[in-house]
Parts: sequence; structure tokens; C-alpha cells
Amino acid sequence: MKANKYVFSGIFLASLATLMYELLLTRIFSVTTWYHFAFLAISMAMFGTTMGAIIVYLAPNRFTPENTSKYQAWSILAFAISCILAIVIHISVPAFLPLDPSIVIVASLFIAIPFLLVAFTLSSICISLVLTRYPEQTHKLYAADFIGAAVGCVFLVASLQYIDGITDVYLVGFIATLSALCFSFNTDSKKLKITTLCVALATAAYVGTNAYLANQAKPVISLSWSKGEKEKLVLFEKWNCFSRIRVFGEPDAYRRPMEFGYSKLLPDVKIRQLWLDMDGCAAAILYRFTGNLKDFDFFKYDISNFAYEIVKDGNALVIGVGGGKDILAALALGQKTVTGVEINNNTVATVNGRYGDYTGHLDKMPGVKIVCDEARSYITRSKEKYDTIQATLVDTWAASSSGAFALTESSLYTVDAWQTFLDHISDRGMLTMTRWWSHYVPSEIYRLLGLAHSALKHIGVENPRAHIVLVRLMSSELGDSLHAEDGLGTILVSRKPFTQEQLDLVEKRCKELGYELALSPTVSIDPNLALSADGKTAEVEKTVPFNLKPSTDDCPFFFQTLNPTQVFNKSIYASGRTANNINSAVALLLVLVTVTFFTFYCFRLPILRTKDKSQLKGSLPLFVYFFSIGIGFMLIELSQVQRFSITLGHPIYALAVVLFTLFLATGLGSVSFAKLKEMAGNRLHMLLVAVLVVTAIFGLATPTLVHALAPESTPVRIGASIASLFPVGFVLGLGFPAGMQLGFKHGEKLTPWLWGINGAASVLGSVLSVVLSMFAGISVSYWCGFIFYATALVCCMKLEKRDAAI
Repeated sequence: MKANKYVFSGIFLASLATLMYELLLTRIFSVTTWYHFAFLAISMAMFGTTMGAIIVYLAPNRFTPENTSKYQAWSILAFAISCILAIVIHISVPAFLPLDPSIVIVASLFIAIPFLLVAFTLSSICISLVLTRYPEQTHKLYAADFIGAAVGCVFLVASLQYIDGITDVYLVGFIATLSALCFSFNTDSKKLKITTLCVALATAAYVGTNAYLANQAKPVISLSWSKGEKEKLVLFEKWNCFSRIRVFGEPDAYRRPMEFGYSKLLPDVKIRQLWLDMDGCAAAILYRFTGNLKDFDFFKYDISNFAYEIVKDGNALVIGVGGGKDILAALALGQKTVTGVEINNNTVATVNGRYGDYTGHLDKMPGVKIVCDEARSYITRSKEKYDTIQATLVDTWAASSSGAFALTESSLYTVDAWQTFLDHISDRGMLTMTRWWSHYVPSEIYRLLGLAHSALKHIGVENPRAHIVLVRLMSSELGDSLHAEDGLGTILVSRKPFTQEQLDLVEKRCKELGYELALSPTVSIDPNLALSADGKTAEVEKTVPFNLKPSTDDCPFFFQTLNPTQVFNKSIYASGRTANNINSAVALLLVLVTVTFFTFYCFRLPILRTKDKSQLKGSLPLFVYFFSIGIGFMLIELSQVQRFSITLGHPIYALAVVLFTLFLATGLGSVSFAKLKEMAGNRLHMLLVAVLVVTAIFGLATPTLVHALAPESTPVRIGASIASLFPVGFVLGLGFPAGMQLGFKHGEKLTPWLWGINGAASVLGSVLSVVLSMFAGISVSYWCGFIFYATALVCCMKLEKRDAAI
């Protein structure tokens, strides 16, 4: 069989739609559920990519050469319909289950998973029929597959700037229908063509209509619940590829300040305010500001602003502008200039644009500069010194959009990042961060202190303890602010040792404002606090069941304090607000076990169902080869997504630059396969040697490259990242077509199964990559990928030797 232009166009569009849908699921589930549930659901659904290939392998009499085009078209058309149906069902479930939010979350996911599994299975049937039915053109079709995925990354970023996530699902359906239309041109079925055209017109009409109505705040279908609860009083929402923000509340109602961290000494203040949140959590406040800063003198009773009691008339930098509260607080408490750095362009546009009149246009106030950038990246490039750098509860429980399985953490809480922050602090300045203080075990606080110690040591401080002050506010000391059972801790880290005068002022202001001095160079209310500040977190780990090692850029999972040896220790699940992070890490381990089980059965099931066992003789090296390149590709790809997310400094860049470059380069590598094979004298193992050489050089050079790029401008960092990633992606594109050529020599009937093994290994690799990065480091994940490609080389050499002997 020969593939014509319609087949190439069809697989390009099918891959584009499938990749977009995979990433969209991450985005939508980040809003409706917690990220570890999203991770579980998508991991399970992605096994459809394997099931489709196994179905093609087990039903050769159905998927004959004569009806290949028909099934290509029908399967991707069915994907277009089922992918929409799955999401509609998912967002509709809460209307029929008015139960506890946690039950609603689980129920909505597990009801949707079978539909998602069907959707990905249908897409896989189509792609399997393309990649295994045209032996002479496999490398070119594989290239079209990856180039389509690369375009899907960029197209998702662009589309979510204009339409919401639910409407984007219909856009995916439209693109998949165009793919079906391309395949249908190779058939004689008028019914197929008419049906496909009707579905395409219907989905296109819906996308256009709903996009228009959504701008009028009257969408036909929209997301009406998040985190298991129905949304109320929503005034505005806006999506992009890494968040969905909403503004809600009653803009004219006077209330007590609706935020965490106010002490019980807070005066009887009432003010107009609105909520702004991201993905149904990470909430911030939009205060009604009419120009009088004296109205906000009460901000001194918020523990996150305690540094301004020590540093007066300074130049402040705020990480995470949110609703503008921290900008307003810095001004109200006497700072002469404030620079606010906010990563989310939609947040900045909402606070200063759509709600600018409400918030008083903070961006236009004298001495205020608001920048839309990733804070660490911005500070690294800045030439200025700041008197305070403040970050208040800056984190997110949303799933990262840099890949459906890349659970990257905030790069703000690493030793490397804090070195950068401290290098940009003036001699009288302070780095101040506020985190949750669990009343069970304050694991985040212990880790924060260890982080401060390591960062200070790295900049040459001999006695870090003399540079650290910690104040706290527990639930029993809180006023009427919204809070549960835990408290907050605010750390102050200074480049210079705290003077006795400063320490006296700290103690005095703590008493006057209702805070507790938890740690200073001379005071400690908990021996573990002192040990952590002295860099002895290993000793603290002997008394508490958590991992407290300071996080680094190679292992940036600050919030994941799970010690794997303590998984069966019940006490770790009762750790207050931080329990959600523990649950997510445990869920990740459970996903790994589950995915490993399903991967095993992707091997086992076809063996059991194969009637003619003779075709399996000598196939083990092939199975190991495709398993190795599948898991190896994901380990290398996702480790670089995580590493370059820090380098590039923005989730959009991770998606549009890292994934796009790797996918595009992989596609171009695949299309060059025939020429490179000829240059290698038809010795396929030499192509695998090239993979190992390039990935080894890249793996050794990356840490130095990442460090060197840190202070460069964004265009330079993007250009250098593309230039360094491209050779790796290019050589990774050689593994699959080389394997398929070996597979076709062994027996064409096996090739769909080989594609299925590759898919199952990819799902396993995506989970394993996160586990390895979280508990061992990104570098370990990368080099494990290298080892799997070395294993593939051994299998390739064995297969070539066997073929030469025949």
C-alpha cells in the first residue's frame, strides 16, 4: 500500500487533535479536580493509545488492506464525537450528584474515564492503521505524526487565548473531523463523506457561536463547578494554556477582610472586595481602592507583611501580584517603590484592565511597576537591588500544562532560586516568604528553614542562624479571617546578621500585632526549628516521618515532603493543609503500580489471544526494543520539559518551545531516516549509536547550559533552548522507524502490537519520569532514559545479527 496526500494530511490532523485533547484534559481536570486525580485519570485514559493498536493486531481479518481507509476515517470521526461526549459527561455529573465535593470529584472522573479510554482507543486505531500499513513510508508518516503533535502544542496555546477550555474541546472535535474527511477521500463511501462533512460543520458552528456568546457572558455550555462544588456569583472567567481564572463575589458588599493571616487584634474593619482564583483554588483578593492608602493601615495585622515592620521606606518586589493586595500592602505600610511580578497575563489584564476601576489602577500609581513575567527569571535578569522580596503562599495545586504528565513544581523554592533572590537583596534588605504551618508537623516550615540555611551557606554566610527570623500565627490566634485548623509562618532572611536593635523591634512588634516569635538567633519554640535553621534537617527527619531535604533545581519538588519509606505511616495523612501534597505523592505511586500492571497485560493479553504462536518465535528482542524506546523517549522528553521550564521561566514557553521543538525535531529526524540509514551503510544499530552519543553529550552539557542561560534575555534563552533541544529530538526520531523496519522483516502482522507496546511503555515512562524526578532528581530520570536507549541498541544489534545469518 502507498500513502497519498490524504493519508499524510489525515495523520497530521489526527495527531494534532489527539495531542491537543491530551493537554486540554490536563487543563480542564486542573479546574474540576485536584491535580493528582487529574494525573490518575489521564494516565488511565492514555492506555487507549495501546488498546487501539492491540485491537488492530488481534483483528487482522477486519482491518484488511481493502478497508483500511474506511476504518481510518470512521475511527477518527468516532474519536471526534467521543472526545466531546466524554467532557460533556464529566462536567454534567455534579448536577446529578449533589453530594460531598470529594465524592463528586471521584465520581465525575471515574464516570468519564471509560469514555476517555474509548476516545483514545479510537484515535489509536486510526494512527495504528496509518503507521503499520505503509511499510515503505513508515518513517515519513511517523514524521507527519510528530509534526502534527508539535503544531498541536502551539495551536493549543493560541486557541486558549480566545476561547475557553470547553469550547476548545469542540475545536479538537472539528480538527479530528477534518482528519476523517481527508481519509474519506480514499474511499467510495458517500455516506461517510456526508456524515463527516455534517459533523465538521456542526462542530465549527458550535465553536464560533459559543466563542461569541462566551464573550457576551452567555455561553451555551460552560464549566459551572470546580473542585466538586458548584460555582456561585461568578462575574468573569478567562482561560489560557496554564490556568483558568475567575472573579466572583458581591462587588458592593462591605465585609471583614476575606483573607488568611490576620491576627485577632485586627480592628473592626469592613471593606468592599472580590475573590479572584485560579483553577478553583489559589485564591486572591481584589480590594476596592479609591486612592486613600490610610484605609488599608490594617494590613499590618496580616502576618505576611511583617517584613515591612522592620524595613521602612524601601524598594519592594512582590512575587505573585494576584488581586493586587500585596502591592497595596507594601504601599500602605511605607514602601516607596513596589515592583510586582505576576506570571499570569490574564491575572494582570483582569486586575488592571477589566477591574482596574475597582482596584484603583494600581499599575498607574507613582512608584509602582507591574511586570508580567516569571518572578525568578525576572529577578535573575534584573540589575536592581531590592530592600524586600516578598512571596505569600505562592504555589498552585493545578496540573502543569507543560505536558499531560509533567507535574512540575514551583521553581521559587529551591536553593538555586534563593541564592538568586539573596544576590538581589540590598545590604539592609530581606527575603520574606509565608507558608502554611501545620499544627500536626510543620514540614513545610522545617524545609523552608533548611532551604534558607543552604542558600545562605552558598553565598558565603558562615552562621546562617544569625540571618533568620521566623514568626507565626496559629488558628487560636486568628481573628475572623477565613481559616481552618492550621496557621501561617513568615520567614525573614537577611544578607546581614540581624542586629540586637532589629531583634528587639521584632519581639516588640510581634507582641503589638498578635504574632508569636517562633525562631530567632537566640529563640526557638521548637528544637526542630533550630535544627532546621542550623542545616541539620537529617536529624529532624529522625523525629518526623517526612522528607525535609532542601529542594534544588534538579529536584524542585518543595511541596512534596513524602518519605517513601513512610507510606504506611498513618500519621503523615493527618498533616493539615499539607496533607493534600502527601496524598498527591502517594496517588502518584499508586498510579505507577497501576500503570505497571496494565503495561504488563499489554504484553500478556495479545500473547494469550494469538492463535498462531509461531509468529511470536524470536520476537522477544523486538518487544524489548519497542518497550525501551517508548519508555526511554518519555524519560528524556519529560525530564527536559521539567528542566527547561525553569530555564525559560514560563509555562507557555515550556509548552510552546520545549514540547514543540522536541516533537518537530523528532518528526524531522524520522523523515530523514532513509537518508541517514543509507549513510550508515544500512546498519540500523549505527543510528542508535548516534542517539546515545547525542543524548550523552546533551545530558552532560545541560546543567552548565541552564546555569549560563539564567541571566540572559528571554529571546536568547528561547533561541539557545531550541538550538540545544533540536539535536536531541532529531536523533530520538530515528528509533521508531528503525524498529519498524526490523519489525516488518520479522513479520508484518506483529507491527500493530509493536506500536501498542511502544504506547504502553510511553504511558509507563511518563509516570516513572515524575516519580524518579521527585524522589531522585531530574538528572536521574534523564540518564535512566539513556540506559533504556542503550538497551534498545543491544536488541537492535541482536536482531541485525540474526537477520544477517538468515
